[in-house]
Amino acid sequence: MTDDGNPKAPAPESEDSKSFAGIAKAFIVSVAWSYAEALERTKRSKNQQEPAQQSHTESETEQVDRAPERN
Repeated sequence: MTDDGNPKAPAPESEDSKSFAGIAKAFIVSVAWSYAEALERTKRSKNQQEPAQQSHTESETEQVDRAPERN
């Protein structure tokens, strides 16, 4: 048998492989969406904590600065 150099035509996709490809795509989209939501929640919580931490730090600094004045 001789090799004529012509590639074989790709096999037609079966219904199962189409279904599996759709499921895989849906899973990837679901994971990406969940990751984006978690990232947003983390970003929001950091933004809410920063002002509270800054004001808390400033009040501690004020107390330390005022302590020597009282003595």
